[in-house]
Amino acid sequence: MAPTPSSEESPASTSGPAQPQQKHNQQPDSPQDRIRRNVACISCRDSKVRCRASPVAGQPCQRCAKLGLSCVYDRSHKRVTKRSKLELLEQELKSIKEAVHPRNNGETTWSPSNSHASNPMFPDSANRLASITNTSILSAPALQDSSSNQLTNTTTAYEKTGPTKPRVLGDRLLPGEDIDWYFEKYLQCFHPYLPILRKRDPDECYAACPTLFWAVIYVASRRYARDENIFATLVDRLNRDVYTLLAAVALDLEAIHAILIICAWPFPTIRFVTDPSPLLISVAFNSCMLLGLHTGRGSHSRFLIGGRQNLTSTDHEASVTWIFCCILSQKIATGSGTPPPFIQHDDTQCKNIVKDILAPELLTLFELQKFSSRLHTAMFAQISANNGVSEAVVKNWEDEFELVKPIVTRVETDCSRFMVLSTQLEVQSYYFLSPPTLRPNFALNALRAYSTSHDLINTAIALETASQFLTHGTHWIYRSAVDAGCILLSTLHSTAAPRHLTLADADALAMRVRSVLQGCSVRECDLPARGSVILETFWSVRNLLPKSEEPVGAFPERIGAAVTYWCLNRFKDALHEAKRSTEGVSRGLEAFHTNPPVTNTDENNNQDNTLNNAHDPFQGIDWSMVIDDFGWAGDTPVFLGPP
Repeated sequence: MAPTPSSEESPASTSGPAQPQQKHNQQPDSPQDRIRRNVACISCRDSKVRCRASPVAGQPCQRCAKLGLSCVYDRSHKRVTKRSKLELLEQELKSIKEAVHPRNNGETTWSPSNSHASNPMFPDSANRLASITNTSILSAPALQDSSSNQLTNTTTAYEKTGPTKPRVLGDRLLPGEDIDWYFEKYLQCFHPYLPILRKRDPDECYAACPTLFWAVIYVASRRYARDENIFATLVDRLNRDVYTLLAAVALDLEAIHAILIICAWPFPTIRFVTDPSPLLISVAFNSCMLLGLHTGRGSHSRFLIGGRQNLTSTDHEASVTWIFCCILSQKIATGSGTPPPFIQHDDTQCKNIVKDILAPELLTLFELQKFSSRLHTAMFAQISANNGVSEAVVKNWEDEFELVKPIVTRVETDCSRFMVLSTQLEVQSYYFLSPPTLRPNFALNALRAYSTSHDLINTAIALETASQFLTHGTHWIYRSAVDAGCILLSTLHSTAAPRHLTLADADALAMRVRSVLQGCSVRECDLPARGSVILETFWSVRNLLPKSEEPVGAFPERIGAAVTYWCLNRFKDALHEAKRSTEGVSRGLEAFHTNPPVTNTDENNNQDNTLNNAHDPFQGIDWSMVIDDFGWAGDTPVFLGPP
């Protein structure tokens, strides 16, 4: 760069001898005539104004002199446009992001992400799945039929060539970086519990099924939402989209995966009386069978006909989808208190295809699910015929489970132990469905169910501490915890409670139940939060309620959910009766006014004073919550279902 050139150095003089007549007609003494418009100073060019050169050589132009600007002449200078300014701002923004969130390799260019992150619950699953890409084929030559080569169908591989595209969600634009982050969180924290997703690239997933794309982000945002409003927006959107998805004549694998994910992590707005999971899982289950996934063969030519002829999949994708559809179908049927949805036959083909890929705990869960299906089918037949199950029949099933347990347990971990305890509690819960005349050992069996529930709660706490089992787990984990918690609190507030248990021990156990249920909650007033409120409220006012002679009862018609429904209905009735009882409320208020808080070194007395010195025990109860969850109609409680 250089100062404004003198009249002798001005580029205008380069035209000199070529146009003598033109120079003769013009006034040679005017410096403005010797400077062309395209050689103005930098300041005037940037401002897009005419540059009037000074008649004195080396002096700034009129505008720069008036404004006190530096007058610099540079032929190579280009005017800064708005577009170039925006590009410069984008570069500065990228540099700031790199400074705040530096890349591991120090590069600023886009590179494909690695979705096979390790998970503390299934530490070896990343190694098993690392060789299985989104569209890869499991090599299983020993399982291939020599008369058919269709078991190893191929699919065009998807190659990531650029950064993820942003997507519009409601009235906001979700950046591609956020989408990548949500997918990474899902694959790392949630996918190991339900490893069915084959479209793991966000853009590929969106192109295949937008509902599946948003379902993945919805699950990740349950715990790791970057925007506090995105979770609620996704719940509203998926509540509409999922029913539009069901209207399709034929569902492909991505649509089935979207339904399974929503069933595994249902919306926080559901209640037991409004839970759409039974409807959704039945559609997914029948769609799997219509695609022939139950055969363990992908792209089965006998099933992919008509409108389904283009709905292709590999053997691995078909098998793993069928396995987890069976698991969720049985878990949802058990939780809703309905008979098993199907009679499960031989699944050897599917198991052999995925046995070296799935975590051993998940294979254990599949085997336990098959046992549960047989159990509840047989119990439903017994209840339909006799309105109950004899103690001897339940004991036979429990003995059979003890024989099956070491066979199906492929690895001894806390996770597999939780699954075994959950199934064992399903068996023992049927002791409470036996008629009074057919249960001579009822007290002993009730204590055994109590012990199993206690172990399940402790195992859940240990798993949450070690690997956030409750934080990331599917909905059936919460249902198992609710079943165990109901049995524990109902037994503790009965004459059949363990004799050796002190008041402090009982309170500590109730607090553990509460912590487990709250650990499953993702939002205020969702299903786990409301359930914990009801159990906690019942326990906090238990001293105002008479103890029951029967530890736990059951509604036989609700099969697998019979005990939980009975317990929650008992808690509701007890709270309602205590609230309506003037004597009970007066006694609580009198205890509050006559017993001020004092320091007491005796632990048991301190526990009693804690209850007596509290405010009105019904003051903190959200009665509208209890009414909504249990469907009260006027003064007559009409039980429709737990929260």
